[in-house]
Amino acid sequence: MRSSNRGSALPARSASRIGQALGAYVLIMPAFLAIGVFVLWPVGYSLVLSTMEWKLGYDAREFVLLDNYVKLLGSRVFWNAALNTVVYTVAMVLASIALGLGLSLAITAGKRLQSFWQVLFFMPIAATMSAMAVVWRFLLDGNLGIVNAMLARLGAAPVAWLTGDATAMGAVIVVGIWSNAGYAMVFFIAGLSNIPEALYEAAAIDGAGILRRFTSITWPLLSPSTLFVLVIMTVRALASFDIVKVLTDGGPLGATQVLSHLLYQEAFQFFDTGYASAVAVVFFLLVLLLALLQMKVEKWVHYQ
Repeated sequence: MRSSNRGSALPARSASRIGQALGAYVLIMPAFLAIGVFVLWPVGYSLVLSTMEWKLGYDAREFVLLDNYVKLLGSRVFWNAALNTVVYTVAMVLASIALGLGLSLAITAGKRLQSFWQVLFFMPIAATMSAMAVVWRFLLDGNLGIVNAMLARLGAAPVAWLTGDATAMGAVIVVGIWSNAGYAMVFFIAGLSNIPEALYEAAAIDGAGILRRFTSITWPLLSPSTLFVLVIMTVRALASFDIVKVLTDGGPLGATQVLSHLLYQEAFQFFDTGYASAVAVVFFLLVLLLALLQMKVEKWVHYQ
């Protein structure tokens, strides 16, 4: 009797485990379907379109295989946009991280109005960037802008911030930093709150100064937050289409054109869908490469 009961219990357990596994797959199936429909399918379809010669709005399509990529890699406009993307991304990310870290250290060091300063510097994130870019465009206008009006009061000559070759990219980078530094600040404040105060007290007893405590305690223990902020800031920088579109529209003469703006221009102004898809594929590979490179630095991250 015992052996028969034990034998019947084993199939019951197996059936129960199979039922639990099937239930788990059923629960995660909507997420898999959403990823497939909204991520994998668009990426795959873009890859197919990149091998075609097709103008948006026309029925005729022709497979040209790698012709769009050959045209892309031989285009000075593409390489100019790629270089601008790298310059904007590196400058905006590094400056946003440095400024966000500085703000977080200053806010946490003070004992008063911490919530007020956090809200104040986080407000650019809560605002719609396209609307804020319109405001910045008026502020930096070469003729009627407030910035040039203030310079005139100081006796300085007006500057063509958004139309000059030497200043347009700098102006776009400054606006990008303004809109992202508060985002980095919030994560750094969260990371600072997780550092035990006892470590600073022990370091102070040992005679460590402010700089020594920062390099030996704060910065190493902020490495998880720094890696996360680095990834997020890079993604936000690469996707900064609205700032460029509203402020300069890629000008003057392509001085501020980035890959996201070039993609928009080829797809929705010139309606060259095949070529735009090739740009999108190369852009996707660039983002993937940067993500893989950033993950390589995880060995320097201290989680404890």
